[in-house]
Amino acid sequence: MAAIVPVPAGAHAWTDRNGALDLDGFAHGLFKAEAVSQEKAVLVRRRFVAAARQGWIANDGSQADIFLVRFAAPTGAESMYKSTAASWRTKSTPHQRTFADPADHATGCVISSLDNLGNASVKLISFRSDLFVYVHYFTAATPDRSGAQKLLRRQLDALDK
Repeated sequence: MAAIVPVPAGAHAWTDRNGALDLDGFAHGLFKAEAVSQEKAVLVRRRFVAAARQGWIANDGSQADIFLVRFAAPTGAESMYKSTAASWRTKSTPHQRTFADPADHATGCVISSLDNLGNASVKLISFRSDLFVYVHYFTAATPDRSGAQKLLRRQLDALDK
């Protein structure tokens, strides 16, 4: 999991959230509390191996949260990607729009409703072999789809090295 994008120079790491994660840590980090036990069972069936998380707050106020999730076989990563993308598509609303990112073989979700800190966000997912890649990019007031896609591209490039 060493290929996770490092915290950029000048940014402040979410040190309490960054690092290696076991099944329990990953499930609690990504899923809502009421879904954790069900999602853990699905992750076991997909043959979850390990995960890593990297998050930060940049000087410009943007925030990033990245997960890399390794499975025992590529089918686990692909299954997680497909089910997450399908879930986003069925929940698509005027404040949460799903889009395809064919250049990165990714699916994204623009969330224009503001969180409790006044941030909008963009989530992107992709997979490479046995790795599921999840990027969540937060910006003040307005979602930055281009910034999120650039961050995903940096992460994918790091994996391809």
